[in-house]
This record gives sequence, structure tokens and C-alpha cells, in this order.
Amino acid sequence: MDPTYTGAYGRIKAYETEFLPEETFRRLVELKTVDDISSMLYGTFYKQDMELFSAIYKGVDLVNISLNHRLIRRNRIALFAAPTPARDIIRSYLAKWDVENIKSIISSKYMGYQIKETENFLVSFRDIPIGMFGGAMTHDDFKALISLGTIEETVNYLSAFGYGQYLLQMMDRYRKTGDVGVLLSALDNYNYMKLGDSLKFYNGDEGPVRRFISEEIDLRNIMVILKGIDLGVEFDVLKEALMPMGNISPATLRDMYSPGGVEQALDRLKVFYKVLETAATQYASDRRLEVLETSIKLEIYSKYVDAFSQQALSVGSTFAFILRSERERERLRSILFGRYYSINEDRMKRLASL
Repeated sequence: MDPTYTGAYGRIKAYETEFLPEETFRRLVELKTVDDISSMLYGTFYKQDMELFSAIYKGVDLVNISLNHRLIRRNRIALFAAPTPARDIIRSYLAKWDVENIKSIISSKYMGYQIKETENFLVSFRDIPIGMFGGAMTHDDFKALISLGTIEETVNYLSAFGYGQYLLQMMDRYRKTGDVGVLLSALDNYNYMKLGDSLKFYNGDEGPVRRFISEEIDLRNIMVILKGIDLGVEFDVLKEALMPMGNISPATLRDMYSPGGVEQALDRLKVFYKVLETAATQYASDRRLEVLETSIKLEIYSKYVDAFSQQALSVGSTFAFILRSERERERLRSILFGRYYSINEDRMKRLASL
């Protein structure tokens, strides 16, 4: 244990009272309209966020932007509550939100769409919030990125943050193939590489965080494989999107690839994730890969939030707070958009882990 975490632990514990109880999720999923969901959330801590944006947004957009804003606020609480030596790790983890925004900007330039920025969010050409400023890059940085005319100019600008230097290595290939996916995949690779570099042992008990990051990479690689099988993509194409640093080796992932179908791959995966025994049955029924991703993600979440929560005076306690914040947002968005798109209740409950 490290006494420098004492203050951080106390500050974070004070904000944990904001998390919604399980009963609230059960009640939300039973509501029939987005307005009903909005009204119920207005009676919680989300009222503060909704009041900030109610003059600009309504309905599903108001709820979505409020959920994003609350997550940004919690991320900042986690970052500045942690002692200085731990902040590099947390900043590196939160940089994933910067990466998502950069990918949105590059994709918009590729497709010829315009996106805008507000004080807290990226906004699509249809004025729909699509990203949030939750990482290390500033509002002015994204404003500058949006103003640039080409992908090459965007990559050059990003050199100041490290992303551009890595992307420049991929530009020749992008120019030859016109495949913007090369750049988007490179951003993910760079982000996880930097995160791995930041996970140096400061207190000696950062091991669970390292294992968590490795399992997140495993989940990403697994979904690349499963989606590739589902779409009939050759493994030689898929392997370029696979990332190192996971627990599951490239050779194992190669063995997992089966042109025969997703079911055969799941049989090989069950040794890693117990939840797939049930999820595979559900997949056989509705053929939706989302149930597999949701199930694995929940197993990883449950394992590590419990482990992190037991590390009171370490970076783990801060990560427990961050993961609970992300999980709450994901579940609420599943309910919100499930109702908005008239998804059947059973499927919505599965997505919201109810």
C-alpha cells in the first residue's frame, strides 16, 4: 500500500454515491419512451448535466450528451484525485477518447462530411453529438484538426502528440490503397502501445491493471476474428488488424480462425471465457455478434472491478471508479438507444446486462 493514495481514495469514495443502484436500471428498461427515460434520469445526479444542455438539445440527444458529460466529469475527478506518479497511467488510459475523436475526424475527411465542435463535444454534420473531449488533447486541438483540409494535414498536426509520427509510417500505404482503415487501426495500435509503456511498476501492485489492459486487447482481437469469420474475410487480411500485448497469442488467434463458422471459433474460446457457454447458445438463436462481445466485456469488467476495488491504496482503486463510470454509461446508452430504435425488451436487457 502507498499512503500517497490515501487522499485519492477518500475523494473517489465520496463520488461513488452518484452511481445508480441496480433497481434504477431495472426500472429504466421497463419505460416505454425516451421521454420517460429522460424524466427518470432527471431525478438523479444526471439532472445537473441535463440542465447544462437542455436549451440546445432535446430527447435522445439531450440524454446522450448528458451521459457523455457525466463520464467526462468523472474521468477528470479520477485523474486529478490520483497522486502525481499515477497520473501518467490514467492519462494514457483516458487517451482512448482522444483516439476515438481523431478517428471520427479522419473518417469525416475521408468521406467528405463536415463535423463541428462545441465546448465539450464533437458534433456531426447533422448536429448529433458523436464524440467527447475526455482525454489529454484540448478543445483548441480538436478545433484545429477539424479546420484542416486533408488527411495528410491532419496527420502532420498530430505529430506534436505522437500520433502523427506513428501514422506517417502508414501514409504511403494509405496513398497506394486508399484504405483509411490502415490509419484507424494504426491509431489503436499506437494508443495501446503507449498505454503499455506507461504501466511501469511504481507501487508494485499495478499488475492487475496490466492484466486488465491485456484482456481488453484480447477482446478487441477476438471481435476482429469473429467479425472476419462472419463476413468471410481471409485471415491474412485480418491479421494486420490484430494487436500485440494481449494474453492470447497470435498463434492461438490463428487457430481460432475457422472458415467453418463462428461456432467453431467459440468452441476454442470457451477455455478463456466461461460466459461463452451461455452466450454461444444465444448467438446460435439470433446470430448477433453483439451478445458475444457484451458477455465477454461483462466477464472482464466483473473480474477486474472486484479486484481493483480491493486495492484501496493503489492505482487500482482509481481504475475501479473509472470502469464503473464507463459501465454505467454503456448500460444507460443501451437502454436509451434500445428504446429509441424500438429494440425488443429481451435484447435490450441483454445489452444492459439485466
